[in-house]
Amino acid sequence: MIIPVILAGGTGTRLWPLSTRDCPKQFLPLLDPERSLLQQTLLRAQDLLQRLGQPAVEPVIVCHEAQRFLAAEQCRALNIRAQIVLEDEGRNTAQALALAAQHLAHNSQKPAEHREQTLMLAMPADQTLSNNAVLAQAIVSLQAQVSQGAAGIFGIEPDYAATGFGYLRKDASGQVVEFREKPDVHTAAQWLAANTRQQAGWLWNSGIFFWQVQAFLQRLSEYQPALFAATQEAMAQAQQDLDFIRPATGPLQQCPHLPVDIALLEPLSAIAQAVVAAPLVNSGWNDIGNWQALSELGEADAQGNIVHNSAAAHGRFQHSHNNYLHSSSGRDIALLGVQDLLVVDTADALLIAHKDQAQQVGSLALAANAGKTEPRLVYRPWGSYEVLHPGDGYKIKRLRVKSGGRLSLQRHRFRAEHWVVVRGEATVIRERAGVRTSEVLHANESTFIALGDIHSLENNGDILLEMIEVQSGDYLAEDDIERLQDVYGRK
Repeated sequence: MIIPVILAGGTGTRLWPLSTRDCPKQFLPLLDPERSLLQQTLLRAQDLLQRLGQPAVEPVIVCHEAQRFLAAEQCRALNIRAQIVLEDEGRNTAQALALAAQHLAHNSQKPAEHREQTLMLAMPADQTLSNNAVLAQAIVSLQAQVSQGAAGIFGIEPDYAATGFGYLRKDASGQVVEFREKPDVHTAAQWLAANTRQQAGWLWNSGIFFWQVQAFLQRLSEYQPALFAATQEAMAQAQQDLDFIRPATGPLQQCPHLPVDIALLEPLSAIAQAVVAAPLVNSGWNDIGNWQALSELGEADAQGNIVHNSAAAHGRFQHSHNNYLHSSSGRDIALLGVQDLLVVDTADALLIAHKDQAQQVGSLALAANAGKTEPRLVYRPWGSYEVLHPGDGYKIKRLRVKSGGRLSLQRHRFRAEHWVVVRGEATVIRERAGVRTSEVLHANESTFIALGDIHSLENNGDILLEMIEVQSGDYLAEDDIERLQDVYGRK
């Protein structure tokens, strides 16, 4: 049995300012206005199992606890039930895969006597692959070796001398004999030239792995015993929290920050047939690692300019060539007499960079995260809110509450709130002197929540509830929330 393991813990800093600490790129609808990259990966995994003739199974998602409700909601929207394993801190793919494998080893959907046959297909949640049949064929080509304990990896045949990817080299039998991290331009060009003289040996590392669970754990215990022991103990003490699996955080504190390539695959490549690779030819793979990579998926006009997302309605070019514009702010943006620029405009920040600096954007994201207190758009388990205008002594927000969503029963010490319903149906709950009451508001109706009032809000209707919230008071930060009761288990 193959179980998809979706790695959704990445930070996506090189797609800042659209990808942020609060909502990294895998949770964004970058390529499909209706589905995020995570959702596309989940659907891809379902399709793969169908192509392989296997019944549907619950995938395992590994993500940061800060994005747990985003992951759960995006699964719910697809009607996919997943096992969501939470990391308190992302420590790269070795820990993420180890937690997933430890979970599967003890909670496999197979009977205990057959668990050694469980295979995991690890897929990053922040990539795209337009031809799933190619991956299905590659899985079949490696399945016998993987079932015998080999590590399987899928490579991409390079079509240019890329410096942003890790590389692997396989021999004619498919055995991986070497891993190399991101090379300089000269070295990458040498490898590309070597591929043209013979059967492709140098491949980009796609980050998609195929491994028998028990074989992975055995190798982990041999090459990374501290990581094995820590993740084993963390999962043995794991707690179920709503739909989430929370490993114990204590044992993980000393885990090394290692990609699985360095932790296991590089040392294993010295052993005959321990790591095997299959190329994904014409698969449409793209890791969407930076704005340059994303721009290559867009459609250019006659001057080579590309507009993405809502920028199509607000972007104009004059005497400009080979630029990429992505806008989610709604502002009118005009480019005049420039070329080879990346322009990304969001409610929180504006990025203007030369295309050849796309790999360096991550450093700007780290600086922005260090100095930023609150993003404009914030996701919550009940939906989201957007700060429309912060002022001196007041703040205006747009609240979007999904059908069935419920804000916590709460009160504020420093602010009052005025709610106006724009669309949908709001059930407003108040509690005074131990007596709880509710009222239903519809579009164009409003209510006032006085400072100190115990209150909550529910969307019991069938459509999205949209409201405008006007806060007033001397202190308007989000930590002025005293939660008294919360269906999502938040403190």
